[in-house]
Amino acid sequence: MKRCSAALVPRCPAWYTASMGEDAAIQTLPSQDPRSVWIPSIFGLTICLVVVATTLSLHIKADDIWWHLKTGEYILTNWSLPDQNIFSFTAPEHAWLPHEWASEVVFYAVYTWFGHKALIALGIVLNAIACALIYGLTVRYSRSPFLSALITVLATLMMLGNFSLRPYLFGNLFFIFTLHAMEEPSAGGRLRPVFVFLLFTAWANFHGSFIIGLALILLYMVASFTAQIRARRRSFAPLKSLAIDLGVAVVACTFTPHHIFGLIFPFTYLQNAFSGKMTYLTNISEWQSAGFSTPLGRMITFYILFCLFAIAGSGVMPSPIHVGLLVAFSVFAYTTIRNIPLLGIAATPVLARHLPRALGRAWKRLLGRTPIFGLTERLHDNSIRIERRARKLLLPVLTFAALLLVFSLPASCGVSYARLTGIRDMADLSPAFYPRGLLARIQQRGSQQRVFQYFNWGGAFIWALYPGQRVFIDQRNDCYPMEVFLDYFAVHELEGGWRGVLDRWQIDTVAYPPDEPLARKLRQEPGWTVDYEDDQSVLFARRLAPPPPREE
Repeated sequence: MKRCSAALVPRCPAWYTASMGEDAAIQTLPSQDPRSVWIPSIFGLTICLVVVATTLSLHIKADDIWWHLKTGEYILTNWSLPDQNIFSFTAPEHAWLPHEWASEVVFYAVYTWFGHKALIALGIVLNAIACALIYGLTVRYSRSPFLSALITVLATLMMLGNFSLRPYLFGNLFFIFTLHAMEEPSAGGRLRPVFVFLLFTAWANFHGSFIIGLALILLYMVASFTAQIRARRRSFAPLKSLAIDLGVAVVACTFTPHHIFGLIFPFTYLQNAFSGKMTYLTNISEWQSAGFSTPLGRMITFYILFCLFAIAGSGVMPSPIHVGLLVAFSVFAYTTIRNIPLLGIAATPVLARHLPRALGRAWKRLLGRTPIFGLTERLHDNSIRIERRARKLLLPVLTFAALLLVFSLPASCGVSYARLTGIRDMADLSPAFYPRGLLARIQQRGSQQRVFQYFNWGGAFIWALYPGQRVFIDQRNDCYPMEVFLDYFAVHELEGGWRGVLDRWQIDTVAYPPDEPLARKLRQEPGWTVDYEDDQSVLFARRLAPPPPREE
């Protein structure tokens, strides 16, 4: 495909010329104008949009934060990591490897020292930083701040589906950093091994998704090797550099309190997720397949089709590595719901490289030299000039300053975070996962009860009741043997012998949502009585003590 010369720039769409690498229009822009320091950049507007939306409208969730907080509390109190399932009475001796311990310590420290609003703000800031890094990745290829903002917003929407206070917020950041490093082989220079080592050491201690980072490097190695073979070159310097990256990253992942076991642990998740056998992940929603006919599956399909439109419409042969990224993470997204945000991130280089050309060519063919075409050309040229002249961090800094003010004001103030959002504490972020009245009633009943509680409430029970009370099961999927999961779902789904399961575990009380089949069934059972009930939960107590367990 021919490049547009400087003389032809007015005849070529700006979206097209801006993606050609050496853009004559950009080259002719004036240098920094001191009078334009207050012009907002497209980058700044994008980050502000993300921050404002996630603060006031698309609230971060707190589904699983509770057991993470309790783990962080345990680590900072005892200065050691638990190696057994200390929060449960059904599997107290089952091995537990808390591979996200650094995230949990950070969450608990922020929550304890600065309060729940600081923890919420931390999640918002981490998401905003991820979006800023995505923008930087896209603008490298597109040279178009306007379309870079569009691609960033699309990736953000893919990420917001799982926008929750969980360690994977850190995992997303590390993934984007790694993608930046792979897209820029010379980044870091001689200190690149040090950068890779520090990156993966932190990643391995903050979140188990570091295994995806290792797979990302391996994917780039395969693409580099294939390119060298096809080009019939004898120089394998890029492949050697990537091999060093992979070796350093693997070694770095063993620098955790778990050593080599911390490196091996994520492979058990992958094995269980893709084995097709009955495992502890079988009934966990985020580990389910998105499929093709579900709303999430259709969203993935539309996003992939949009990427294919960009590739086909650009008229440029896609890079093998970018095709590999799109294919690999599309498979990940379809097979496991929790990987959908990673598809939004991994597809950004494809969109950034091809979307400006595709839209420019399509726009030119549809509108030619109509006034609308000229208007879009001027809009794009102005966006480039704004981005070139503006202080990019001005708006984000002002936005974060306003965010700090909103979070700092007391709840009685009309523009405080509590008044603007209606969120007065952590439980308001995900009220369905934190039954306040039920927890208060169980505390009144005393400790050392055996409660069969709803799965989604396990983390809240751990945070509010441990160590006086332990749980039957909770969201820490790897902390329970398969037998406990089978017992839980036997009761939850009222399978044959469900009463025997409650007897065998000597269950004193059952805590469940009132509209669940188990709750409706227990209302009819003569051996159970309602001890507490509200709109969110109901607590059943045995009329008589549970029978002693039978000897095998």
